[in-house]
Amino acid sequence: MRGSSALLLLIVALLFSFVALTAQTPEAGVHAPDGGTFERINSIRILPIPNAPFSGTVTAEWTRTLEDGTSVTTTNYRTVMRDSMGRIFQERRSFVPKNGAEQPKIFRFEISDPATRVRRTCFPASRVCNVTGYFALTKVYVQPAGPLDKNGDRVLTREDLGQNSMSGLDVTGTRETTIISIGVIGNDRQVSVTKEFWYSPQLGLNLSVKRVDPRSGTETFTVSDISLTEPDPKYFAVPAGFAVNDHRPGKQPATSVAVH
Repeated sequence: MRGSSALLLLIVALLFSFVALTAQTPEAGVHAPDGGTFERINSIRILPIPNAPFSGTVTAEWTRTLEDGTSVTTTNYRTVMRDSMGRIFQERRSFVPKNGAEQPKIFRFEISDPATRVRRTCFPASRVCNVTGYFALTKVYVQPAGPLDKNGDRVLTREDLGQNSMSGLDVTGTRETTIISIGVIGNDRQVSVTKEFWYSPQLGLNLSVKRVDPRSGTETFTVSDISLTEPDPKYFAVPAGFAVNDHRPGKQPATSVAVH
């Protein structure tokens, strides 16, 4: 009897110790989900200009300097084209470390049609294309130099860089500098943002853009491998085997139709 009582007391003591230890040492790494930070940059913009067909490759390079002085550079490339009707095809690819072995992957491509005012955004992974409305200007708009707001907190200056040639096309160079006053964006000193453009009047397209912004780093975009021949019409149609979901107003609920 005494042996049984002693064993029972020992078991109870061990259980109590285990519960107390568990209460004092929670599982390592337990925390609520973290939202994280999402960054996105906009590359060269292609306008739906008719009678100016081309195809090419846009190469992007993004360099950011971290607080400790470390420099991080990522890059990607993507195919773009426009036909004589002003329809635009462009890939969207992931950024990868510069000079690394990894290749940028296509995560979507877009087909924009100014005549029907429709954009088809297609995702190769799911083989689905989403249809939405589309509207874009066909003329280049240039922001006048001077104050960009009524208080003069943002001021734009512009410098003519002259003429040059890229990929056999004449280009015009412009450098724009925007000065942001202290306190406008929570900044404790003046912020200077510089953009340099080399613009092709023939294509209505910037063949080179360089943006230097202390908030996001240095971004450069270059169009190369330019061909002025009419692109293959297949790029402006939904590929076979992709489902199409129409999200335009009045088309709800979206229908899913496989294109063969």
